[in-house]
Amino acid sequence: MFRVGVDVGGSNTDSALLDVSRLDQSPSRGVVSTYKTPTTPNVTDGIFTAIENVLDASKVDRNKILNVCIGTTHFVNAVVERDGRRLSPVAVVRLCGPYTRSLQPFIDFPYALKDVIQGPHYYLPGGLEIDGREIDHLDEEKLKATALEIRTAGITAVALVGVFSALDSEGIHEERAKAIMHEVAPELDIVCSHTIGGPGLLERENATILNASILKFARKTIAGFRRAIKKLQLNCPLYITQNDGTLADAASAAETPIKTFASGPTNSLMGAAFLQGFGQAQRSPATSNSSLPTSAGPQPTCVLFCRQDFPGKLPTLLK
Repeated sequence: MFRVGVDVGGSNTDSALLDVSRLDQSPSRGVVSTYKTPTTPNVTDGIFTAIENVLDASKVDRNKILNVCIGTTHFVNAVVERDGRRLSPVAVVRLCGPYTRSLQPFIDFPYALKDVIQGPHYYLPGGLEIDGREIDHLDEEKLKATALEIRTAGITAVALVGVFSALDSEGIHEERAKAIMHEVAPELDIVCSHTIGGPGLLERENATILNASILKFARKTIAGFRRAIKKLQLNCPLYITQNDGTLADAASAAETPIKTFASGPTNSLMGAAFLQGFGQAQRSPATSNSSLPTSAGPQPTCVLFCRQDFPGKLPTLLK
C-alpha cells in the first residue's frame, strides 16, 4: 500500500509516493518516486500534474493509494503578502460584558495588514469568568441587530470571541450567539474562537480574525485539492498537514485554515527529519537527538524544532 504527499509552495509543487511497507528501509525510507513542477495559478492543475507524474513513474495500482496528504503555503502567504484578493475584511463580535474595552480588536496587528482585513467591532453582553460563571447573559436582540448591521456593511466574515470561551465546554455562549446571529443573517461566516485557541483573549481573538479572513479562500483552495484528487480517479481520503505535523481531514481544514498556516514548512521540515532517520525503530546516536531542520523559500524562512519526530515550540535553552 502507498501514500502520496504533496507540498504546494509559492514557487513549486512537490510530490512524493511512499511505500508504507518500506518506511524503515534505508536510505530511501520507502520513497518510490518524486516529482517537482511549478505551482500554477489554478491550484488544481499543479497538484494534478505532480501526483499524476509520481503515479505514472511508479506504475502503482491507484486502488492501493491509502491517502493523499497536502501541505500548502497558500494561506500564510496571503497574510504575509497582505493580499486583498485572498483576504476578507472581518467584523469582530466580542462577548465581554463591561470588560476588555481598553484592548480593542486588531490592536496589535501590523498597519498594512489591518488596512486590508479590519472591519467593525462590537462589544456585547456575554462572556465568562475564569471559573465558568457568566459575566453577563446574552442579549438576543443586540446579537440580531449586530448581525444585520454587519450584513448591511457588506461583510460576511465574522470573528465571534467570548471572554474565557475556551473554558466553555458546553458552548453556552459562542455557539448560542452564532445560532442567534444566523437566524437573521444565515449567510455570515461566523468563526467561534473556542474552536481556534486557548484561554488568552488577544491571542485567541487574533487567530480567530485571521481564520475568518482566510476562510473563503481556504474553502476555494481545498475544493481545488479535491477536484484534483477526483480527476486523478483516486478513491482515498484527503488530509491537510497541520502546524504541529499531524493531519486534519479536508473538511475540518477548510473550516479552520489557521491550524494549517505552517503546513508548507512543516511538510518540508518533517520530511527532512524523516529522511535523516527520525521515527525508525532502531535509531543511531546521530539521529536520536532533537534537530533543527530549516525550510527556506521565497516567503519566510522557517526553522523548526523537532523532538520525537514532531515539531514543537523551541525551548529557551536548547542543549
